[in-house]
Amino acid sequence: MKRLSNPGRVCWSLAVFAAVAFALPQLALGVVPVVKTVPVDPANAATAHTACPGTLITLKGTADQQGATIMYDWNFGDGSLHAIGVVTNMFNIQATHTYAGSNLQNFTAVLTVTDTGTGDHASKNYLVQMVNPCNLAARANIAIDEGLWYLHKIMWRGTSGPTAGSVGAIPIGGWDTSTGSPGNPAACANGGAFLETALFTNTYAGCDNAQNAAVITANNVQAFEVNGHLEGGPASDPYKDDVARALARVFQFLRPEAVANVTITFVNPACPVPNCIFNPDSNGNGIGLVSDVDGVGHRIYEGGMVIDAIVASGTGAATTMTGGTNVLGRSYKDIVTDMLDEFSYCQYPNFPGGAWVYGCQDGEDNSSAQWAAIGYIAGSRGFGIPIPPMVAASNGVWASHSQNANGSWGYRGPGPVWGFFADTPSGMVQMSMDKIGRGDARWNPSEAFYRDNFCNNPNPTPGNYANNAVSAPKAYTYGMFSFTKSMLLHDPGGVLTPIQNLQDSVNVSPPPPIDWYNAEASLGAPCDGVARSLVDRQGIDGGYPPTPAVPTNGWWTGHTYWGGQFPYETAWSIIMLRKAVFIACVNNLYGRGTPSGLAATRVDLTWTGIPSADHYDVLRGTVSGGPYVKVGSSTVTGFRDQNSGLVNGSTYYYVLQPINAAGSEICQSNEAKVIIPLPH
Repeated sequence: MKRLSNPGRVCWSLAVFAAVAFALPQLALGVVPVVKTVPVDPANAATAHTACPGTLITLKGTADQQGATIMYDWNFGDGSLHAIGVVTNMFNIQATHTYAGSNLQNFTAVLTVTDTGTGDHASKNYLVQMVNPCNLAARANIAIDEGLWYLHKIMWRGTSGPTAGSVGAIPIGGWDTSTGSPGNPAACANGGAFLETALFTNTYAGCDNAQNAAVITANNVQAFEVNGHLEGGPASDPYKDDVARALARVFQFLRPEAVANVTITFVNPACPVPNCIFNPDSNGNGIGLVSDVDGVGHRIYEGGMVIDAIVASGTGAATTMTGGTNVLGRSYKDIVTDMLDEFSYCQYPNFPGGAWVYGCQDGEDNSSAQWAAIGYIAGSRGFGIPIPPMVAASNGVWASHSQNANGSWGYRGPGPVWGFFADTPSGMVQMSMDKIGRGDARWNPSEAFYRDNFCNNPNPTPGNYANNAVSAPKAYTYGMFSFTKSMLLHDPGGVLTPIQNLQDSVNVSPPPPIDWYNAEASLGAPCDGVARSLVDRQGIDGGYPPTPAVPTNGWWTGHTYWGGQFPYETAWSIIMLRKAVFIACVNNLYGRGTPSGLAATRVDLTWTGIPSADHYDVLRGTVSGGPYVKVGSSTVTGFRDQNSGLVNGSTYYYVLQPINAAGSEICQSNEAKVIIPLPH
């Protein structure tokens, strides 16, 4: 009998396992286990998990049974010894393995779960594809895969008691710590969601009525959703249950508050004279919904994250099964509408006006104001909820006022640890809500400031790293997430135009543009971009010098090589690596070019649709990253481009922009590179 290098995981040959199983007493037939393995893309079961040479990956599965007689068998599909053991946790049947093989070689691993007392068993395939040599896209896929599994493993699962309009208890779940130690549900009346009490420590205290309780669950569930794992997804997806439980939990945190007319005291484009009366109640029901369970004034911070999680479901017509007054039994779109009405009511109405802090009408702060902006953007693009003109116009005044006078320092920040590299992109997210982008005197210096400092060394020296976040943009996950949102949400004049190459258009001798996501110093770029930075950081403990990265740890910390894990960083890192903001966009656009012959030159495109799209605009460019020109639209998941300008032997780049029923772009897809061959 041999053992794997993984502690406690025994590898037996099939012959030994069969002999042991045969020798056990055969009892009456029981219930066939339900076995599930984690899919990469729930909408396309044929999509394989990525493996790289020499990289340990986790094979992930679940069952509906556990106990001393329930055994698992992971056949890795490459001829190596199986991983076999007792199922002690039916939500976590994992094995780690390192694959070897040629590029694009496929392996079919198989998870079998057997009740050795009855002989009942079931199996499920787990597809793996080798990428050799490994590239950044492959490592990003592995990082996302391991990160989601980490979040799945540390989720607590329980039930909510019978509520009005429901039958029996409703499954709920959430996340209590960021270290993987499950909370004690019995310790708290509502399920035991523990929270981190201080930045960058691993000390947790309190229950569901503690600060920021809702947002740990909201951020984590959104990480699943932007990767296509939805509560309405296929039953074969183990993460479907995680998402359904987490959304049910999020709705329990919401409470109603009255909203009323607001007097806007300062002049803005929607209020040409002082003291305009603004009605924030867009649906006329007199209330807003608040995610601020402790009542100490974190409604904006929490609310933006909760809205993102709800909109990421892609199902505005879905109905809540949990929640209290004015929440239970309402559609997701109605819930988000009332949350945004609360934001509109809470926007600061006095000069300089137009932003938010954490509470209601308290003042302005760019860091917190971005969470209101991202909430409005998500509601508008995801659910078709209009952004009130008064809100955008007022915020535009703040975008001008809060920027440093000379523009060279981006946006104001209160200093460590938030700093300019968090507040500048936070201001840019707000500008995207206001439809301000490249070419504007507020946007250009902000982007230039970030480009000029993008390559600042994020790795501190011993004893000098406490304030690293204020000197290097990529040293700090919060700021990097704000920046990623600003690049993907760029919306000048109301035209969604995600930015691929970060540039300085202000200085006379600017540094060259840099691909902020894909750049790799090892391939000649000035420095690593967001993707490589995150991939290399996964599983690194805080401290200096840094520990080696361990992807199968699954988590990320808040700062580069400093500080413990804060509850949000893993989810934010996963979302950034997916190049998403609030919803799972089309991520498998594929094109094939056909040269002219009997028919005209053409490109055929296919993709998997997303739930909230009314139709898809198809854009084409001749350079990666654009600019792109719209060449048509489609109400189905395919399009044939036979427009003029296609040339045999040329290369074209395509993206999709799903459009919602209100006519707004939801997001932008992956870019498909298509080469039209020359005729034979």
